[in-house]
Amino acid sequence: MARLFLILGLAAVAMALPYDDDFFPPKYEKTALGESIDRSTMKLLKAAYDVASDKNVVSSPLGLMMLLSLFNSGAGPATKEEITKFLGGTDFKQTSESYEELSNRFASLNPEALTVANKIYVSNQYKLQDAFSRTANKYHSEVDNLDFSKPADAAAVINKWADEKTHGNIKEPVSADMLSPDVAAALFNVIYFKGHWHVPFKAAETREKDFHANDGTVVQKPTMHLERSLYYAESPELKARLVELPYKERGFRMVVVLPDEVDGLPALLEKAATRGLLSDVFRLRPAGAEVYLDLPKFDIKSKLDFNVILPKIGVSQLFDEAAPGIVNTPVKVSKAFQEAFIKVDEEGAEAGAFTGAIAVATSLIINPTPPIQFIVDRPFLYLIVFEDKILFAGTNTK
Repeated sequence: MARLFLILGLAAVAMALPYDDDFFPPKYEKTALGESIDRSTMKLLKAAYDVASDKNVVSSPLGLMMLLSLFNSGAGPATKEEITKFLGGTDFKQTSESYEELSNRFASLNPEALTVANKIYVSNQYKLQDAFSRTANKYHSEVDNLDFSKPADAAAVINKWADEKTHGNIKEPVSADMLSPDVAAALFNVIYFKGHWHVPFKAAETREKDFHANDGTVVQKPTMHLERSLYYAESPELKARLVELPYKERGFRMVVVLPDEVDGLPALLEKAATRGLLSDVFRLRPAGAEVYLDLPKFDIKSKLDFNVILPKIGVSQLFDEAAPGIVNTPVKVSKAFQEAFIKVDEEGAEAGAFTGAIAVATSLIINPTPPIQFIVDRPFLYLIVFEDKILFAGTNTK
């Protein structure tokens, strides 16, 4: 009988808000990997949204993709084909190499801003296959032995690792009843991001304002306010507008996608799942006017059951087909899930000001361009992006 195999994804994102005047927006370039991550992210987010009872969803599909790519190196042929297709590739070797390179890229970044960690726990009754062990090393995965015959003790070890890697934000993602003595190995991934806004929000300007929730009610939410020249775009195809909030950490940004209609989020997700959002993100340009931005503070936690979600997007064989190349016995996935959170508020905000007086001839005075109103008062979608790779994606609906 094939031994069971557990995959767990943990995602965490937190944001503090100091201000740095010395900011010049970097130029981003689209890559084939970024585009495939985009499409896969939006498919997974829509599926997660559709099955969720709480439509406030946060996820790091990229964390799951990295685990699936690693798992795929030891998977059976049908599973390998499904996962490669979901990851947006046609060639397993090329797709695997892309994620190995991405792992190296993340490993070179400042860990105070972004932590990407993979962990493999192997039952003390088994050992990793040599080829899989070499692949795990390329993914910068730590490998340790663990006694799964004592589920409570094993869960405590895993939870301690999760707690440390997410800085205390995800404490007990694994319970003893999720484990059993026949678990041969468990794969884990953590993506933790803590960024500092380039654009300051002043806590004194936060007000309770109307928000049109997805259930048709109007609720009061603490809403931050900002008046600033921001990167902005309109998408008639998505029937939505986008605004970018850059972080002081180079290469990182949040993108808020606001449907034109109060009830427009489901249609937006439907279109995004078909075509992705990256092409619209890359249309963001300086607004040419002040953007009057109202953005609700939010604090969202999600638990996603990938046993339910993955089959809806064409990935099911990993739960049925034995993987011969992981450990020295065939294994299959028994459980795949992710716990994630996001916090967005003004905590730690600093103020910055630039004051000047310029004298001009009266004849050169021009009426300023009217400000762009970007009032986030309805269900919306958000992304946290590094260069062209989406790290986190979610919805805020109430």
